[in-house]
Amino acid sequence: MELKKHKNEFATRISLLDVAADNQLAKELIELHEKKCSACQEDRLSCAVRPRCNNRNFLNALIEIGVKPRDLPNFCYSQYLEQIRRFILEKKGRGMMDRRIPIKDLLSTLNASSIRHFSAKFKKLWKNFASVNEHNVLLIAGDGFLFRFDFARGIVTLNPIHDRIDNFDVFRLYCELFSTFYKLKTSVTDLTLNWWLLAFDVTGKNPVDIKSVLKSESAKTFDTIYTNKVDDSTKIQAEVIVDGESSLIEAGQLRNLFDQVSKL
Repeated sequence: MELKKHKNEFATRISLLDVAADNQLAKELIELHEKKCSACQEDRLSCAVRPRCNNRNFLNALIEIGVKPRDLPNFCYSQYLEQIRRFILEKKGRGMMDRRIPIKDLLSTLNASSIRHFSAKFKKLWKNFASVNEHNVLLIAGDGFLFRFDFARGIVTLNPIHDRIDNFDVFRLYCELFSTFYKLKTSVTDLTLNWWLLAFDVTGKNPVDIKSVLKSESAKTFDTIYTNKVDDSTKIQAEVIVDGESSLIEAGQLRNLFDQVSKL
């Protein structure tokens, strides 16, 4: 386990104060957690069933900043991969959200020789399956699971519920995935660089049910949502305005809206 050498990557992600202060904080946090990790792994039973960092969040953070598997806490990481294997293949254990895994290790854990093998294997196993890819991003949905493969970083995120969507290309890709998965007719438009429009075709649906979608919790995550009638068609239109980190819509919020509209 070699964590101290990754303090710079950690400091970059903290980005709270000035560079020197962030570096010092990162160094101290890494050192504290390294001691915590060592003590946790000495008690293997505790590490397996009740790790000292809740939900193995520190391990997840290390993977997110790009720490290689050889430098991760070894026993903790082996338990993490086993939890993921059981969750995906056996649907056992607690729900897993926003869990990062090196792509190579996910494939080997699930006995998949390649991304193509992974897709073919689970397309046969899952009742519903959808995938879209563009450039270095591959999104896959099926059987209650959602995966975001980032080939540029070599990391896949399992159930990226809190994945904050900061650009139109990723927004469009998620919309394309959910449209296919939920079998919905949609269109996506970038009105400006930070103002996006998602439209669902709900022609022929019950007006009362449509109104309930507009008043739902899912609808509140959008800047505005309304119905629009054009000729003989009826559309639910949801607008997203990106204005800083706090205004970013999350993948889980977007999926919730698609799920609700699919039930009309």
